[in-house]
Amino acid sequence: MPVDVRVAYERAIHETPALHSGARLAAKLKAKIILNDTEFNHAGEMSVDDRHLYHEALEAVFPPGIVVSTGEARSVTETRKVTQRKTLLVVLLVSLLAGAVYLWLHGLFG
Repeated sequence: MPVDVRVAYERAIHETPALHSGARLAAKLKAKIILNDTEFNHAGEMSVDDRHLYHEALEAVFPPGIVVSTGEARSVTETRKVTQRKTLLVVLLVSLLAGAVYLWLHGLFG
């Protein structure tokens, strides 16, 4: 590998721009991106110039030290799913109990 290419390669491998953490956070929000009255589902759909504008905006909004791990995103999603399942289970049990009491009272006093 030529020396100048090797230097550029090493620099690219070892440098992580601050805007990448903001980009990861924005991607986890699963929001649509609207830039100059054009809507995108993700940054990959944008032209290079639009993507640069998007990254500059993210860099301005998110602090450089922000860290987003996929584990945190999963734990929030998993917590929400567990809460929804528990709520559904409680609603079903209360409904069954109310139905049983209704039938018991109508059978006993009806």
